[in-house]
Amino acid sequence: MVTRNLFYITFLFFAINGSVHAQRNIRSLTPDKDSVQVVNGNTYAIITGISMYKTVPPLEFAHRDAEAFKDFLMSPAGGRVPVTNIDLFTNENATRVNVGDAISVVARKAKSGDRVYFYFAGHGDMEDLTQIENGLLLLYNSPNGNYFGMNDDVLEIIDLKRYLSPLAQKGIQMIFIVDACHSGNLKGGVQGLELTANALATSWGKEYKILSCQPNQLSLEGKEWGEGRGLFSLHLEEGLKGMADKNNDGKISFSEIQRYITDSVAAQSEDTQIPVVTGDLGKIMAAVDSATLAAIKKKKAEDYKKINAANTKGSESKYIDSLDAAGKAIYNSYKENLKQGRLILPADTNALKDYRVFVKKYPDNALQPLMRRNLAAALNTKFDSIVAPLLKGESSFTSRDNCAIVAAELDSCLSLLGKQHYMFTAIKARKLYMQALSKTLGLTENEYNYKLRPVVLESVMLLEESAGLEPNAAYTHAELGSLYIFLYDYKRSNKAFEKYVSLRPNDFQAKYTLARTYARLKQFDKGEALYIELLQRFPENIAIKYGLIELYQDMDKREASLKMIDEMAAEETNMAHGYFAKGVFYAKENNTDSAILYYNKTKEIDSSYKAVCDNNIGFIFFINDLPDFAKLYFGYALKADSANTHAHFNLGTIYHREGDYDAAMEEFSSTLDYATLEQEGFLTNLHLYFGKELHQQSGPDFEVFKKKVFNFNMQYLAYTSSMYNYCRNPGVVLTNKSISFFFDEMFVFKQHDVYTWYHYASILSFLKKKKEALEALEKALSLGFGLQYLLLNDKDLDYIRNTQEFKAMMKKYFPSGKNK
Repeated sequence: MVTRNLFYITFLFFAINGSVHAQRNIRSLTPDKDSVQVVNGNTYAIITGISMYKTVPPLEFAHRDAEAFKDFLMSPAGGRVPVTNIDLFTNENATRVNVGDAISVVARKAKSGDRVYFYFAGHGDMEDLTQIENGLLLLYNSPNGNYFGMNDDVLEIIDLKRYLSPLAQKGIQMIFIVDACHSGNLKGGVQGLELTANALATSWGKEYKILSCQPNQLSLEGKEWGEGRGLFSLHLEEGLKGMADKNNDGKISFSEIQRYITDSVAAQSEDTQIPVVTGDLGKIMAAVDSATLAAIKKKKAEDYKKINAANTKGSESKYIDSLDAAGKAIYNSYKENLKQGRLILPADTNALKDYRVFVKKYPDNALQPLMRRNLAAALNTKFDSIVAPLLKGESSFTSRDNCAIVAAELDSCLSLLGKQHYMFTAIKARKLYMQALSKTLGLTENEYNYKLRPVVLESVMLLEESAGLEPNAAYTHAELGSLYIFLYDYKRSNKAFEKYVSLRPNDFQAKYTLARTYARLKQFDKGEALYIELLQRFPENIAIKYGLIELYQDMDKREASLKMIDEMAAEETNMAHGYFAKGVFYAKENNTDSAILYYNKTKEIDSSYKAVCDNNIGFIFFINDLPDFAKLYFGYALKADSANTHAHFNLGTIYHREGDYDAAMEEFSSTLDYATLEQEGFLTNLHLYFGKELHQQSGPDFEVFKKKVFNFNMQYLAYTSSMYNYCRNPGVVLTNKSISFFFDEMFVFKQHDVYTWYHYASILSFLKKKKEALEALEKALSLGFGLQYLLLNDKDLDYIRNTQEFKAMMKKYFPSGKNK
């Protein structure tokens, strides 16, 4: 970040809102009924901005500030000043002849009631040989010091006063805006800097002056502001566009602009730069354009705040020269450590240690704010490099160990800046984010298991605190959305991804995950709309097609689902995918012959499908009461893939029904070991699972029940089956502690809570705990459990079925006597 000194003489000569109303005679424009008349006549502006000098050390963004001010004046917010009324001089065009001619023309042309801006962004200095308070604004061809004779390309403050100050006496509103940066290599040195500022600040008459900082301060510029602007210039522009309208009356007075730029610039410069505004502060300076104000508020809300290093150009050497030998040694060590990235380590020599020694030894030295800012910027560098891709919706590559180091550096930055710093909250949020990533960065379904749940919970707590401090950090919401899925908390995952998508509307992965989350929450319309949007953008993406096919089946849109499947199967490259999807489709419809046909076709086309297809064929034999054939195909599946989760689970279910509880538990344990985070399975004939027996297994209600499709997380199924297997095993002594263990794990899967409460009621009834069983059943029913057929026929509920409480619940929740 470059420092620009005191001189933003941007002698604004602000006739800002000599806008539509003020210039209606010339431009044939009619003012809006509620418009604010700021000036009675025309507005003129002489704008100069110099970053590249011929011999003087360069600045970076002074020319951009000048161009931005011209654009502002020509905009609705600036009054739509005609381009013919504006003279802009940047870099090599900013010569004494050009600027002088413009001043002469405006001085002759401006009339009473008009407004004139004189705006300057560049270097300033003082010729100390004259021993008079005559500051200089340096133009393109200015020499680097030695202004003897005053014939060089400089603007003397005395001349500006001579030519322009009398205009204010004629009823012309004259506004000077100056942001001038001093270089330590210029003749006047630090003293010249202050003298120039004093010369500018001294009142000449009735003019207005808006200066970037106090006489003894430096003015900052850098990429931190507006992607490359002066700190003062940017906030002045924002204030004039409406941010300064404190009382919301649609008008901006000079006093309001004074308060806005003083507060904003002081806060972001750590009180090392405080602007100056002089003149009749009660007068109106600008009128608010509502559309412009809304746009700038939106942009500011979405901006990613950064701390960038400050570059003082030449002025730094003046302050270094004032140090003794010990001070110079400490400062040089600090600079070297900063350059080499030794920020907080090693312990014996690092930039933070040097800074603290310097502050203790030289508490009033002017280099301190710059040292602190540069060190703070460096402590944020690694973090910024990690999140930069995330801000663009791209992947970021780092490690958990590196995230821990970054968190430590950000913690040091917080200690360095203190709680009152304007970036403290944002940096604390980022530290919390990095602490979370140091625990769970890159956590995948294959890595995650229930043993990592405490780690994920800790990470979630850190991220939630981070999001509270920095609510528009999209990357935090994305990480939260992903981790909530590990906790099976799809409602909060949904909310997090919705926030992320609102901040990063073009991110594919976020939208795809959000669509899947909508499906889990049965928000089918939202899921469908999002899947269709993604499919239009990525028509070849198989994951999107599968998601939409499954969603249509859940929505009972049979024809739409089958149409997509047929389209996929007709594509040569996707034929296997299409046939497999068709097998699943018919299996869910209980059309077993067609399902087996398409599963076999899938295996013929793509051998990688063998394990999953054999498992699904085994499932068909199982639900048709052919356990031997079922076990044969589950064996085929495990031969092709020994980690096939579904085959292990299905085998465990058969062993459970056969009374081989030890073998069943082994298979359920394998299911838990191999199941990935989001892996799901669909079940029909639910009565065949969990060792349940039914009183009635015939009739139309039974046919409806057995064909009903249930989708469950595979880990959830493994815990549920293990719990039933444990309770039914006559060789096991049941304890409350062991039963609670299973249900604690089952309640982790929040999307299945309604079923968990039902299973809880079943087990408590099985254990002859009447009161507790009825309470659990009431909870299940209140959450929406609607399988009346199962409630009336599940033998596990026999102990409570004939109670008055049970009958009352049936009457309450099934008043028509029908399944929900």
